[in-house]
Amino acid sequence: MDDCVSKVHEEIKNILSDYKSSQNLCDIIKDALTSSGKMLRTKLLISISLMGDGEISKKVISQAAAVEITHLASLIHDDIIDDSTLRRSHKSTQAKYGKDVAVFAGDYMIAKVFSYLANENLYDEIKVIADTIKHMCNGEVGQNLIKYRLDMGEDEYFENISGKTASFFKTVCYFGARNAGFGQMDTERMVAFGENLGLMFQLKDDLLDLFSNKLITGKEEFSDIREGIYTYPVLLGLKDEDYGEEIHRILLENKERKLGEDELISLRRLLIKSKADTLTALKIRDLADENRFILASIDDKDVMYLEKILEKVENS
Repeated sequence: MDDCVSKVHEEIKNILSDYKSSQNLCDIIKDALTSSGKMLRTKLLISISLMGDGEISKKVISQAAAVEITHLASLIHDDIIDDSTLRRSHKSTQAKYGKDVAVFAGDYMIAKVFSYLANENLYDEIKVIADTIKHMCNGEVGQNLIKYRLDMGEDEYFENISGKTASFFKTVCYFGARNAGFGQMDTERMVAFGENLGLMFQLKDDLLDLFSNKLITGKEEFSDIREGIYTYPVLLGLKDEDYGEEIHRILLENKERKLGEDELISLRRLLIKSKADTLTALKIRDLADENRFILASIDDKDVMYLEKILEKVENS
């Protein structure tokens, strides 16, 4: 696995190699790559691909590199929208170089991905990644259109995060299943596995934003609340019979003015009292159980790597 991930890293550098023609762009891309994550999507794609003949082809490496660059570009753009100053404990691209430059850097990465895939004759991958971007944008737009709304339902919340967060997970699972030679039914199961994993990932992020601190997360606390984005734990808290009314009052104030630190801490305490954190953790466990059932239904396949990824996301 480590050797395959290293090959993906090298391919990412190869795809973006001509940035060296401009020193300014070179510095920006290098910084962005430094703050790239743990390559979870790459590991997921490789793990499923290995369930075929056990070999990882150049095509798999190309798919993983294309997804990682596209995802990184989406994070650069996301930080612009959220005005985030930190990305995984590093200064975000927009904070370091400005919003305009960050837009162009993200656009450049996406353009390079499509150019690269065309040169590699990976035309199906172009369509799938384009559709992934479409679903991601739909989710982001949906989320932005309901900012500060206190009547949002859980179905609407999950529809938005299925697009904005889970879409890349679904894509790599689809690629992996096709690489492994799965039939339609098992491919659909793997895509469902990816969607559940993406939802779990987002719910974990929701918890970290509300109940952790930036020394752990590498990002500002309460960033979603400040932006008027009310995530799953908040929706649960609003429904609580004992504390929902007070949570509602604080969030009404949030729409009118910037909440102070003391008010945000009070909101956190109310959410804990309403057991919103515990109930969100239970939802994550339910999604994990669904995924364990999916893995058990895949006949004659070694799912060890997928079990490890699932366990890591569930318990991180």
